[in-house]
Amino acid sequence: MPRTARARASRTASLRFDEKLVLNQYLLSLFEVDRFEDLAADLKDESLEGWDENNTSYFYHQLVNSSLFDRCHLERELLLEYDQNIYRHTRTIQGKRNEPLKWKYFQYLSLLFTEIYLDRYFRDEKALLKSLNEYVESFNQDKAAADKVDLYSAADLTKLAFWNATSSGKTLLMHVNILQYQHYLNRHGRINELNRIIVLTPNEGLSLQHLEELHLSGIPARIFDKDASMSGMSSYTLQGNLFDTGTMVYQPTILSSPRKPMVEIIDIHKLREDSGQKTVAVDAFEGNNLL
Repeated sequence: MPRTARARASRTASLRFDEKLVLNQYLLSLFEVDRFEDLAADLKDESLEGWDENNTSYFYHQLVNSSLFDRCHLERELLLEYDQNIYRHTRTIQGKRNEPLKWKYFQYLSLLFTEIYLDRYFRDEKALLKSLNEYVESFNQDKAAADKVDLYSAADLTKLAFWNATSSGKTLLMHVNILQYQHYLNRHGRINELNRIIVLTPNEGLSLQHLEELHLSGIPARIFDKDASMSGMSSYTLQGNLFDTGTMVYQPTILSSPRKPMVEIIDIHKLREDSGQKTVAVDAFEGNNLL
């Protein structure tokens, strides 16, 4: 979300935080609805959580067969393409998990919104910026000064945030987000522009948890080691139980494709302005990174 127009005026703002999430509202407007609840109303039945014999989600069928779709600004074929991407990425992160992955309606819509955004961003960044700012101008028309939001800049388009509840599956959604980002980079011939994928965590314990989860999803990952080779040609997979009291061993293996960098996990306390014995300078991550 763009920052509010003037920080000092925020004390008199009348709109809640969620009412200023204009990117979310822009995406909802593509379905001709004003509220997330309106879009999700017909998707909450648990029987819709899954895929048909053609690997098409029941959520897709529900969306295109609803009265909402008559007003939708997304073509049926395009929505199906997004749905198929979600299915393919879901199958990828099924990985070593025994139970089949099924998305709740709010998780599916999170992934669908990501598909829409990344497709538009990589297909025509300038057109997306223009369309978003037209929406912002419309949003601002009837708002008090304290409630107006700034127009988007090109730099703003590189920052996305998801507002999801605790225990709503954000980790697995992030795994799919990584695959979605790589898919659109590759589709537009830009996969070689990506230097690193970095997962930033609040502490070492969560770093190890993320390593285990990425391992289960079959996504090459390692704990960042500033002294290790930065070539991105080896992955570190977890051997044994995450909760073993003994020393963990990370077995290097050769990646099948060097064009897709592995995920490097680092806790935020190890980032400093200058490198130290156990810290690394932020400058070490210069380049085009997915954070």
